[in-house]
Amino acid sequence: MVTPTDLSIWLNQQAWPIAIIAAIVLFTYVALKLSSRKRIQTLAKQREGVTDHTFAEFLAQYGFDQTLSASTFRYLQQVQNVGFPILPTDMLDEDLGLGHDDVEQTVRDLTEALGRERHPGLLQTPLTTVEDLIRLLQASPRAVKGKASAA
Repeated sequence: MVTPTDLSIWLNQQAWPIAIIAAIVLFTYVALKLSSRKRIQTLAKQREGVTDHTFAEFLAQYGFDQTLSASTFRYLQQVQNVGFPILPTDMLDEDLGLGHDDVEQTVRDLTEALGRERHPGLLQTPLTTVEDLIRLLQASPRAVKGKASAA
């Protein structure tokens, strides 16, 4: 008969608690994943018919540039992989799931793509909604073509 080692005794005593904890973690992960998928499907169904064109037209009523609005909508859907139509009131972090680095990348990419100069000093409050993002882009001055860089 083999004498059990400290490791085999410990494993025998801890196997069930470890298995229970692993099962709880796995169950929680699956539940959150299914909840997230259901939320995205619900938002997509509720917002059916919202396109970059309708989004831009809605914001144009309030003085927003339609090109900036439509480009922001498309960028968030295509590059940041937002899986449902976007509304101006959507929170960048909570609703769209964008972290600080994602928001910074979005501002950098859109200012460059739209021919705008990035001036971080224009922002006096944190970017929290899609409308705030478009407002920042619209407030950014147009880039001067052929601008000489400081040596």
